[in-house]
Amino acid sequence: MRKRKTLIALLLCLALLCGCAGPAAAKGERTSGVGFYFDTVVTITLYDAPEGLLEEIWAACARYENLLSKTIAGSDVDRVNQAQGEPVQVSADTRAILRMALAISEASGGAFSVTIAPVTALWDFTGGTQRMPTAEELAETLPLVGDSRMTLGEDTVTLPAGMQIDLGGIAKGYIADRVAELVRGRVSGAVLNFGGNVYTVGEKPDGSAFRVGIRDPQGDEGSYRCVVEVHDDSVVTSGIYERFFELDGVRYHHILDPVTGISADSDLAGATIISHSSMEADAVATACIVKGSEGALELLDTLGLDGLLITRDGVVLTTEGFAEKYNLQGN
Repeated sequence: MRKRKTLIALLLCLALLCGCAGPAAAKGERTSGVGFYFDTVVTITLYDAPEGLLEEIWAACARYENLLSKTIAGSDVDRVNQAQGEPVQVSADTRAILRMALAISEASGGAFSVTIAPVTALWDFTGGTQRMPTAEELAETLPLVGDSRMTLGEDTVTLPAGMQIDLGGIAKGYIADRVAELVRGRVSGAVLNFGGNVYTVGEKPDGSAFRVGIRDPQGDEGSYRCVVEVHDDSVVTSGIYERFFELDGVRYHHILDPVTGISADSDLAGATIISHSSMEADAVATACIVKGSEGALELLDTLGLDGLLITRDGVVLTTEGFAEKYNLQGN
């Protein structure tokens, strides 16, 4: 919790240095704001934004949080999780996310799963208890994991009784996509930072591409292993350093293997995916960590996505042409 409060304070200071909310009057004028949604610090920077756009963004974030959070009573996810096998009518947004989730689950051989929720609930990576499941608890809950058992109707979702969903590994990407749509054509440029999901729209005031740092898994928070240049794309990073605890000399991180219910034990420490769809990149980045470097590169090739992988030993691997396409620096 102390770490999160420190990060929020630093981002608030950054927002004050970068600019303040309000109507833009001159070319390249910056409008910035910091919010907290989806258990994530959200930082928005807009260039030449019309009056009221930042407020529209925060309203959209609040609306999506109320729709997609598993902890908010009455949300689509909460109602699906409480339905005990009955079909639940849900929004078009929720169905779109679940369609993508099913596609990535199938493509990755189950390395990404939204039905892992019962297993995730057995862990505590942020509350300070450092709780992990017992072998008996895993034996009881792992049979409830399996995205292919979820049924999507025309406007409904049905889960077998006892199963639950958690959209934490894909919803931020969907929301970043929707916010990018909201600002596109209304600003000269924007950087939308939803924690591990960064979406850039347009260009910087000097006409150059935005530069996004990729976290060094072995460095301190805020240190970057390399930098990429992106234009109208999303850069999504998932890593084993984000939420973790150490117990009896073993580090347990929040990216769980849906097969074992334990922190993924692959050779990867970080996976960064660049895509026009932040939602797709969000789910795929998680799947890459679970699959490991060899399986991750195969998955990215199959899906036609650009990616950069960093192993636990610090080796950087990329898809073909990545360095040239994004002007990779510092690897």
